[in-house]
Amino acid sequence: MSALNCCNTFDGLDEQVRPTPGGRKRRLDKENHKKQQKKKVRHSGGALMPTVGCQHKAAAKGFCQAERLSPDDLMVNFNYFYGKPNKVDQDQAILHLLDITQVTRKRPKVQDINKQKDRNVSVKYSLLCNRHPEKVPVCKATFIKVFGISKGRVSRVAQYYAETAEARPERRGGARHSEEHARRRQLIVEHIQSFTCRASHYGRRGAPGRKYLPSDLNVHKMHELFEAQSHAQTSYSLYYSVFSKEFNLGFGHPATDACADCAKYKIRITDPNLTDTEKRMESASFILHRRRARVFYDMLGRVAEGHLTLCFDMMQNLVLPKTAIGQAYYSRQMYLYLFGVVVHHGENGYQEKDDVHLYVWQENEGSKDSNMIASALNDCLKVQLQDKVSRSRGLRLFSDSCFGQNKNMSMVSMLMELRQLFPNLGIEHTFPVRGHSYLPADRVFGRIEQKIRKMDTILLPQEYHAILQQFGNVHVYGTDWEAFDYRSASKDCVKAQRSFKISESRMLDLSTNKVGVKTTYNGEYCFHSVLKRGKRWADLKPEVLPKQSSVKAAKKRDVLALLGAIGVSDAVRAFYDDALYQVTDNAGLSDDE
Repeated sequence: MSALNCCNTFDGLDEQVRPTPGGRKRRLDKENHKKQQKKKVRHSGGALMPTVGCQHKAAAKGFCQAERLSPDDLMVNFNYFYGKPNKVDQDQAILHLLDITQVTRKRPKVQDINKQKDRNVSVKYSLLCNRHPEKVPVCKATFIKVFGISKGRVSRVAQYYAETAEARPERRGGARHSEEHARRRQLIVEHIQSFTCRASHYGRRGAPGRKYLPSDLNVHKMHELFEAQSHAQTSYSLYYSVFSKEFNLGFGHPATDACADCAKYKIRITDPNLTDTEKRMESASFILHRRRARVFYDMLGRVAEGHLTLCFDMMQNLVLPKTAIGQAYYSRQMYLYLFGVVVHHGENGYQEKDDVHLYVWQENEGSKDSNMIASALNDCLKVQLQDKVSRSRGLRLFSDSCFGQNKNMSMVSMLMELRQLFPNLGIEHTFPVRGHSYLPADRVFGRIEQKIRKMDTILLPQEYHAILQQFGNVHVYGTDWEAFDYRSASKDCVKAQRSFKISESRMLDLSTNKVGVKTTYNGEYCFHSVLKRGKRWADLKPEVLPKQSSVKAAKKRDVLALLGAIGVSDAVRAFYDDALYQVTDNAGLSDDE
């Protein structure tokens, strides 16, 4: 899979719309257009060959001595003319080869007055000669044949010079309305920039850099608003052209995992029963909340030299078996858990496949708790990223604030144990404001979901593993890594009563034997000793955690019934029988969904 740009923000906060180089739709490349190519050939003389256009004999005083010109002479004149960059310069080259005088005596050549031509300009034509310094006089037929131009063009150049004594300027076409058109396009750009957009929760490979406007908008509504505000009639096609070619914008869907505080503030601000003072206070609180959320992503985007930045999170549970039949909607299914660790390279970095490590285990092998999360991260740091960790001066960790998985003493104990292997390693763990925990790992999960959504049926974990291999390095529990009981080990070493609440921490510093805590992103750390008397972090010796199923009897019956409805093969049935054999009918019947 190709590298993915991670320069977009992950915060889900509104930001100002900005023009994007390239836009959403590519612009017409006029230089490579077939019509433009033909025009270039026509104006460069590429399809022409200079020849003599008459049969006049080169008499001593003849008005046409084209017979004296060799093919090389003809090519010199041809290159002289078409070597000019534009029509104005070519007309000046024509003028250089003409001798234009006023007609001094008019003698009619025909008696019929209606056929007599009223000419007031006399023109003599000549061409350059490569062998002689003087010009060679030729007739008009040869002159226009050598250059491949029309006689009307020559006449217009001569007539204009006779009238004004100047070379003929460019009079074709002209951008008569270009300034008005550019002004109107600029007004449209400014109108689109008056909206706010946000980056997607998940980064899609087909739309890098795409930002999204509110879901209740569309281009037609925006065009109507523009006409109402600017009081100017502008075509929809022009507005759409600017929207699609100057901006990389789409229209989002209604948020399903929005921040509760943001939703609360938005409702409060629009409450008609509030006074102006109360609305200002609510707006100020809302702005403060958003600024706090923004600080987390600013810290995530900064690249600390010599430091390794990791982001990790749990993906939504994958179901086994995955099937499209209606019975699956009402049935419990076995879960496949996925924990993702991503090496983050900063705001303008690129996310490669080797930067992604995906740890998978089944519900019948272990629960989704702090022991499994800490063990997976421990394997990633000690085994998969050992070289990078050993060369780093510090480790920057970013994850959400889930107490049962990331923000607990089991995770702290695992990281303290890691420092015994890397004594000079500084460790800093940062947590986001609740509701604003969109991380680079979520971008990976979004691409995985996009792939899985296209699959109607997935019966075995190996099918999920094959899909995951396209997005990162897959590590299967029991084969590539094992779990440790950090929860029990931390209880033996860590005090039960501590002088701080880890649930209120915003940042943790684990660079020393003490735990540094900050409840805000600013300020200094407050260090606390969490070890029991006489204990050291070197005494932390977690035991290997055996596989333990968390599947209950009710789920087992639903899974087996679903397999019967699908009609699976004996090999698939044998896998589920082996995975669920530990579950007995005496197990609790409560729903674990």
